[in-house]
Amino acid sequence: MAEQSTKRCAIYTRKSSEEGLDKEFNSLEAQRESGEIKILSQKHAGWELIPDHYDDGGISGGTMERPALQRLLEDIKSGKVDIVVVYKIDRLSRSMFDFLGMIKFFDEHNVSFVSVTQDLNTDTAMGRLVLNVLQSFAQFEREIASERIKDKIALSKKKGMWMGGTVPIGYDAIEGKLEVNEDEAKIVQLIFSQFTATASATAVVKHLKQKGYKTKGRTSRRGKHYPPKNFSKSALYQILNNKTYIGKIEHKEQNQIYEGLHAPIIDMKLWNRAQEILKANIVDRRRITSDDRPYLLKGILEDPDGYSMTPTFTRKKDNRIYRYYISTQATKHGYEVCPLKTISAPLLEEVVLGYVRRILTNTEWLNHITKADENEPPVSLPDIKAMMQNFDAMWPQLFPAEQARIVQLLIHKVTIFPAKLVIVFHPPGLASVLQDLLPELTFKDDEEPDMHKPMVLEIPINFKKTTSTEDDHLAGRERSDFKSKRQF
Repeated sequence: MAEQSTKRCAIYTRKSSEEGLDKEFNSLEAQRESGEIKILSQKHAGWELIPDHYDDGGISGGTMERPALQRLLEDIKSGKVDIVVVYKIDRLSRSMFDFLGMIKFFDEHNVSFVSVTQDLNTDTAMGRLVLNVLQSFAQFEREIASERIKDKIALSKKKGMWMGGTVPIGYDAIEGKLEVNEDEAKIVQLIFSQFTATASATAVVKHLKQKGYKTKGRTSRRGKHYPPKNFSKSALYQILNNKTYIGKIEHKEQNQIYEGLHAPIIDMKLWNRAQEILKANIVDRRRITSDDRPYLLKGILEDPDGYSMTPTFTRKKDNRIYRYYISTQATKHGYEVCPLKTISAPLLEEVVLGYVRRILTNTEWLNHITKADENEPPVSLPDIKAMMQNFDAMWPQLFPAEQARIVQLLIHKVTIFPAKLVIVFHPPGLASVLQDLLPELTFKDDEEPDMHKPMVLEIPINFKKTTSTEDDHLAGRERSDFKSKRQF
């Protein structure tokens, strides 16, 4: 009889909260003991427990950033593990996306996955089927629970109740209710009065800085403190568009506005005047001529061969300005050697801006750079809608130079090919912009590994030469949704 080959088994344990971890026999040890019993029962099949411990205590299953889990994945890459044993499948992950990604990772390295309580083993076809069904039902249960919470929030907002989140400057949260903070309320009133007097966000920001006024500091549920900082224009526009200051509660998901139980800080006459100016400013910015508009992709655009594409323009007989990006390869070595010589700036910028907007509202990528918390679910549809409203309110108010600055903060590099566009986003820049758009989210720190990994977006798109002009133009639009690349 042939000798049974040894299968090296690693037990992974996780507990979301730190409560009880100091006990003599805690949840992690209980999970490990169950795993040890399971492995011992399969001794006849060659199962053997490796001595390394992979225990994550006090860490949510909604994030991949778990030290013991990352160590386990590295050991799997190194060929040290044949079977991963967990007490229950949600100990490995609470995210369907992450879970399926890890199962694929296990398959690529010929590693089996075993759940003790569900009696699952991915070595068998039935085990794989049951595993997917169970995970789907777990996802379904979480979505049902989420819907119940949404219904409760909607009913509470209809009654004018504040439902939590980041406390706006001018108020304090006392026993779940918004109470006016008199000192901060004076800053809010100053912002509205200065803006209606000057019609200039730049002037208001400058005035606030001279006075030494700063934004409201906050402390996250994890206990991290975010100190007050100088007002930015985006923060200013959020205040000017926040209906909380006129005593309203806004349900952004249902696009409804209700009378709030809290006291207003701004009277309707001042509010309406500010809104009139905001609308007028949008019209003014749209009147900026082509030759005054900066190039959004200046310094971050390159051709397929790595040559930078620099801004240029021509003035036609109708006296209109046509803006382009031209490859330095064409100007240095001749147009005949360059696969892409010139690209229409407005059309290319329109496409890139469209995908910037997509990335800002892509839950997969947002959850990748936000900090997961057991008590705070991942980025949801209401979060996305709130963020998009903030973005749509802020963007038209900005001068083109400010828009260009934000684009270059978000994007590290754009490479243009004849049949595709590759955009490399900068995670810390994304977090910086998103923090202003949705302050209630907590983003990972700059020093965390994920924040140094570029986020790459490949867009199939057709660039071809037109017959109506001497220049190359952007002729197509995206032909399919983007595919993001993510590794575990």
